[in-house]
Amino acid sequence: MGTHGMIHTKRLDSVEPVELESMIARCGGNALHLPAVHLVDRAASDLHLLTFEQGGRVVALALGFEERVRRLPWPLRRPRVLDLPTGPAIADAAHAPEVRVALLDYARSAGFDRLMVQPAYSTWLTADEDLARYRSTSITEFVVDLRRGEEAVLAAMHKTHRKNVRRAAKEGLRVEEDNRFEALLCLRDMQLASSERASQRAEGFGVRDESSFRQLHEHVYSKGYGHVLFAFQGDQPIAALAWLAAANRVLTVRSGSLPAGYEMRAMYLLYDELIRRAIREGMVELNAGGVPAEASAPEHPQAGLYEFKNGFGGEAVVRHGLDVPLKETGA
Repeated sequence: MGTHGMIHTKRLDSVEPVELESMIARCGGNALHLPAVHLVDRAASDLHLLTFEQGGRVVALALGFEERVRRLPWPLRRPRVLDLPTGPAIADAAHAPEVRVALLDYARSAGFDRLMVQPAYSTWLTADEDLARYRSTSITEFVVDLRRGEEAVLAAMHKTHRKNVRRAAKEGLRVEEDNRFEALLCLRDMQLASSERASQRAEGFGVRDESSFRQLHEHVYSKGYGHVLFAFQGDQPIAALAWLAAANRVLTVRSGSLPAGYEMRAMYLLYDELIRRAIREGMVELNAGGVPAEASAPEHPQAGLYEFKNGFGGEAVVRHGLDVPLKETGA
């Protein structure tokens, strides 16, 4: 617990899920601020859930975990790192400078040597020019403003994307949601197929093991934070798209497709259905996920993925990660 100026920092030991989700929504946060989303890779005992209050009102919220750095040979001390999976949720940009200082003060007072912030869905803090020299990885995310309404949002799609949606529908594909553990394993099989296809173009990606998917189901999908849409050709699922939903925001997190799914443009239909559902459910925005910031270059291995995500009419937003040394500088 600490203070900076008019900002009061507090570490929460526990909070009811409904109260936490409400707090995240008020601060403009998203599903990455939910501890449950990260418990596959992190221990609950390493959690630092922070609120930043002004005049008794929560104006910002941050979620961090103590990063378990590989133990160094004695007598070297193991550095302590506070790792934020996403930047703080801040209700008003005017509070950002004070929240930045309060967060750094908290990390120092808690004995951390470094503060790391991952780029995914990060906003105010990582865009702070005072911290520009500590920027690490940069990505481009594609954020669709759903408040414009279904007609305007769908009209903003690239004409090729709209054509591919119509083609997939004419193929007779149907879309269903299935969040069971068995469905997640089906999604995993599709990710493996997609990874193999991508590796042929020198851009393969890793897929979590089955035990990780079991934990994902336990902590995320069975709790209603995670959802999966499948595209079916007859009775055969051929493509899948998973997303997280919290605080009136949607974030796509994983997808996969069998060869038939690519041939029939199933992923276009899945994104179209997700957008329509999100609007009907009153979501304010959809984050279609990120790619390396360099992928906008035509020669980049993920240029095709950049164009695919960009074609859904969202704003291309560059996000930065941070790696801030706390002991050596006055950051």
